[in-house]
Amino acid sequence: MNVVEKRDFIHSHLHRANEKTINEFYEKLRKEEVLKTKLESRAQKSESDIQSGKIFSRAEIEQKTANSGR
Repeated sequence: MNVVEKRDFIHSHLHRANEKTINEFYEKLRKEEVLKTKLESRAQKSESDIQSGKIFSRAEIEQKTANSGR
């Protein structure tokens, strides 16, 4: 069954789903939205940092990583 068929199946059977199933489906979709929003925000901040020159060289990153384990 492809994704379109699965969506059609879910849509046609959604009105018969019990509250527990609806709640689980809702939470799953909500968590995906929250994650998507966080990732987009991080990407925008990273782009802003790059454009403003707030970057570290590879050597600086390696040094910070080596020092953080101590």
